[in-house]
Amino acid sequence: MTKFSSVLPITLYDRPIGSSELWQDFDRGPGIFQPRPGYELNLRIQNIDNLTLKSLVAEIVDVPELAFLNLSENRKITDPGLEALARLTQLKGLNLSSCDITGPGLTFLAGLSHLEHLNLSYCNRIHDPGIRMIKSLRSLVYLDLQGCVKVTRGGISKIDRRGLVIHYKN
Repeated sequence: MTKFSSVLPITLYDRPIGSSELWQDFDRGPGIFQPRPGYELNLRIQNIDNLTLKSLVAEIVDVPELAFLNLSENRKITDPGLEALARLTQLKGLNLSSCDITGPGLTFLAGLSHLEHLNLSYCNRIHDPGIRMIKSLRSLVYLDLQGCVKVTRGGISKIDRRGLVIHYKN
């Protein structure tokens, strides 16, 4: 059981490990947090930039219960900011929807060997070359590219593989 703290305005949700149950509201920060035994965490934070993301990762890097990270609608998170995420190797889910990324920063996710769900919806600056590195995410089972207007069916065909569900509609 890991105890950790954050000086940031985070929202934590939890559910039993391995469960497909809906996430339940657990706690809000800033503060000190102690996950419940047998539960995994989903962390949500809003209105941050690359520097704040780096600080957040430093606070949560040693929290094995953290399975999902929701950074959606943080439009000040850009490709260079994604480098900090490389340290979160325990992640099973990552939501980067509506962030201001173009694709090259996705290479920093290559070491997330447990990543199963990746949401890049409405990252409307991502293009075909930018999504190529997704092919290296072998555990990925779900990829959301809805609203990624610069991604083409041809680009998707280069990353498509058996066992990967790609949600794509422009």
